[in-house]
Amino acid sequence: MNAHDSALMRLTLAFVWLSTGMISLFVFPIPESMALLAQVGLHGMAASVALYGSALLDVLFGVFTLLRPSLWLWRFQALLIITYSIIIALYMPELYLHPFGPMLKNLPILLLLWILYKQYKLRS
Repeated sequence: MNAHDSALMRLTLAFVWLSTGMISLFVFPIPESMALLAQVGLHGMAASVALYGSALLDVLFGVFTLLRPSLWLWRFQALLIITYSIIIALYMPELYLHPFGPMLKNLPILLLLWILYKQYKLRS
């Protein structure tokens, strides 16, 4: 894989993280986000912390993907995606059957993280 391909993968991944963080913070209706969090047992302050904390984490992942790519970053992103996927499987399994495939789209993102991880591991 050449440097151009690696840069495109990082830009794509950063776009996903930055977009999801900004959409959570500024576009998607907060009451609907809170309703989703209530489905996993988070209410009140805990739900607010989860919403704003995860949105901020998404934005930080996007920034670090662009400016400070590293092995720990790829591992942490994969761990977060897997954790979210398990929580959703337990509390909102219907999302795995959604016709737009919002959860299934995590698979190519995990593959992208694996490729970046392997590439950065070879460099170190």
